[in-house]
Amino acid sequence: MGKLGEFLGVIAMIILITILMALPTQLLWNGCLVRAIDGLNPIGLWQTFGINVLCHILFKNSTKSKD
Repeated sequence: MGKLGEFLGVIAMIILITILMALPTQLLWNGCLVRAIDGLNPIGLWQTFGINVLCHILFKNSTKSKD
């Protein structure tokens, strides 16, 4: 049961980190942008996670330094 417990612990940590990373984006979107711009709808947690993933793909640093 040791390996299974470790695996489930890792999965639980990944889910927790995902939620903690998505919440600030969701709060900013729903709290600031929806009120400021007409026609925007509030978003949920999984939509927020998708926005974070998309931003990571689009804006990550793809250059490698020559250290």
